Amino acid sequence: MLQVVRDFAFLFKYRNFLELCFAVLVSMIGFGLIIPLLPIYGREMGASGVYLGLLTSLFGITRTITSFPGGVLADRVGRKKLIVAGLFIYTVVMFLFGLSTELWHLLVLRACQGAASGIVWPVAATMVADIVPSKDRGKAMGVFSMMWDSGIAIGPVLGGLLSAAFSIAVPFFVCSVLSLVSALLILNRVKETHLTTQEPKSPSMEGFSLNQLSLIGVCITGFVVSFAMGLVQPILPLFGNEALGLDEASVGLIFGAMGVARFIIKPPSGALADNIGRKRVITMGLALNGVFTVAISASRNFLDILGFSVARSLGMGMTMPSMNALVTSLTTTEKRGKVMGIFSTSRNLGLVVGPLLGGVTFDAVSVQTPFYICGAVAFLGIIALMLLVEEKKDLHEPPG
Repeated sequence: MLQVVRDFAFLFKYRNFLELCFAVLVSMIGFGLIIPLLPIYGREMGASGVYLGLLTSLFGITRTITSFPGGVLADRVGRKKLIVAGLFIYTVVMFLFGLSTELWHLLVLRACQGAASGIVWPVAATMVADIVPSKDRGKAMGVFSMMWDSGIAIGPVLGGLLSAAFSIAVPFFVCSVLSLVSALLILNRVKETHLTTQEPKSPSMEGFSLNQLSLIGVCITGFVVSFAMGLVQPILPLFGNEALGLDEASVGLIFGAMGVARFIIKPPSGALADNIGRKRVITMGLALNGVFTVAISASRNFLDILGFSVARSLGMGMTMPSMNALVTSLTTTEKRGKVMGIFSTSRNLGLVVGPLLGGVTFDAVSVQTPFYICGAVAFLGIIALMLLVEEKKDLHEPPG
């Protein structure tokens, strides 16, 4: 226990780290809050199933579009301005969600929410990398990534309680206030970590990464992780219900256990990556993901699918802190925003493509096929990581 305390004492060592974690927590509470309420909100306005699917897709599409430009701007104008701008957009969007009366309002606002998320998440992760040197970055990314899961867990609960106590519009107003508080906190308390310089504009990729082949490998692996998550998440409830006969409560328990597993594993896996290397931890996580995703297809009862799903989530939780720490070490501070933007774009593409392929194969082939595809893709990610990515210590580290 004493060693754990020592390992995470860095939380109070590096200026502004906790403020950044809070900013991302607020951002993901907003996303989590939307998940259960938006379909109901849309239905009350007469939305069809196709319309609700479009609302879901828009978030991922606009987040993908803004991730790279956001990274480029972060290198040119600074990290702090972009994060504050994204949170202010969140403030306005959430408030307007609560005032919406037409379906097209929801479409426009959902697109804006995705755009803001595409700015806040990768740029905040870049700022963490600016603040925390390589020796502690795995642990930092573990805690930072854990905030993502916390927001996803808190959001639906908060939204449901507020909606039941008041009205379905009230949770959006509350999230708007939280976003404003977070934006003001970053604006007044967080010091800019990147001094901007005038750089010649060039469309070439030269200088984006100290090792461009490694960047390609990490982006492929990031796509694989998000693809696997996006492919299985919407299929798993259908498999549990139609193949195993599980009710909604049982499916909800499985997803809750998966969330807890990801939440718990991220900080210790980040600490492990600082000690034994990021590639090793990512490889272990992808292997767990691949093996136990395939195993889900062989489930015969509730306990089978629960155990396999939790083991799979542990693997997924292990990968992201190490991947964020690894990708930020592939370039200099001056180019870190661009590189993180490229990486975030590859991840978001996985979240867009995965659900589409999962749904098509589920309907056209069999209920087991998406799990087989996910397992195979996970091992392709390991191959790309092993062959393409060279792990090195940062050449430019912030003062510790």
